[in-house]
Amino acid sequence: MYTDGNVADSLTYVLAPTSIDDFLADHYERAPLHIARNDPSYYDDVYGIADVEDSLIVGAREPEQFALVRTEGPPLGPADFTAERPAVRWRSTGKPAKAVLDARKVIGFVDQGYTLVIKDAALFSARLQRFSNGLQHRLRSYAQINVYLTRAGAQGFAVHHDTHDTLTMQIAGEKTWRIYEPLVELPLESQPFLSGEQRPNLRVQREVRLRPGDTLYLPRGVPHEAVDTAGTSLHATFALLPIRVIDLLEMVVRLAAESDLELRRSAPAGWTEAGDFPARFAGLVRARLDAALTPERIGLAREVLLNEQFAITRADAAGSIGQIEALRCLGPESVLGLADDVAFMVRDREQTVDLLIAGRSLGFPKFCRTAFEQLVAGPVTFAGLGPDLSEKNRAVLVRTLILEGLITVDGRALSFSGGAPKL
Repeated sequence: MYTDGNVADSLTYVLAPTSIDDFLADHYERAPLHIARNDPSYYDDVYGIADVEDSLIVGAREPEQFALVRTEGPPLGPADFTAERPAVRWRSTGKPAKAVLDARKVIGFVDQGYTLVIKDAALFSARLQRFSNGLQHRLRSYAQINVYLTRAGAQGFAVHHDTHDTLTMQIAGEKTWRIYEPLVELPLESQPFLSGEQRPNLRVQREVRLRPGDTLYLPRGVPHEAVDTAGTSLHATFALLPIRVIDLLEMVVRLAAESDLELRRSAPAGWTEAGDFPARFAGLVRARLDAALTPERIGLAREVLLNEQFAITRADAAGSIGQIEALRCLGPESVLGLADDVAFMVRDREQTVDLLIAGRSLGFPKFCRTAFEQLVAGPVTFAGLGPDLSEKNRAVLVRTLILEGLITVDGRALSFSGGAPKL
């Protein structure tokens, strides 16, 4: 059973019994995968109907994170499911009223056949955010989760494809998904297929009945629709957003332009009409790309994109206050272990050891390298951490990592078997 807080291996959990290696080799960006479990309670510790209801309260001041959709019927805007809430003593303070989510209106529309969509649902669920961080840690892919609540017999979206891979957890109720053959393999954002568009050349590939506890993975570009819903259906879908080849190439060229004047020039006069311009431009770019694609610049582009990925990752404060208290009682035999709900990477630099963690990148002296290797390998005592560290440096390092939420003191630690980031 999954235990809330033990999420560094959440990818293993959501794919079981399929191994991560088999998933990456046979399905990731290649083919759909349906995992049937016959276990309605499988995701009970991850998310549930009560979390949806809580989100309507917690997220009341962020109505833009909620949508109500259906394949037929008038479109709804925030004004349809919000209410003006006046400020306390507004006559005295002059504070204006604010539009807030009206949970009663939302549930009423769901009852009328609309699907409730909670966009970036981890904003309103800490345990869902920890689960997402675990997926990111293992896949090295940013994971954003949307939640969908649909009553029996209703359909929220017509056939469409997504421009990101999706990993869906069916939590309650049942849905039949109709999966079609791709029209575009691994499309970019500029190659959408939106719900409601007519594509007459679609061919059904398979139908899948998702039941509570099941998982469905779809590569981006695979058209799909949920055509039948039994009972009130709740599913949560992770949008997987990896760093793609085109992202890396664009960053390399952008970095190259900082030192290559020819890439910074404007297009020559008359370029919009000159018949030979395409050939001349191809020659120019080919020469510039040969010079741009150096191992050093590609490495730098990789680091820029990784830093950007971690910059949008959210930190988690679960247990932080208790860990600060434990820090005050730190002794030589205190056991230090990596927190199991944090997405991070350790990067070995020429002059430093860098830690990429939610929202930031931190640089540490090279003599901290062994300490990081020990933490990645498994639990270690405070006295045994970093044989090259002085007692003062060891204390500073541990305090910093505890405040960043990366390690725990005398708590249950992970063994990261097969999934440890490499230095």
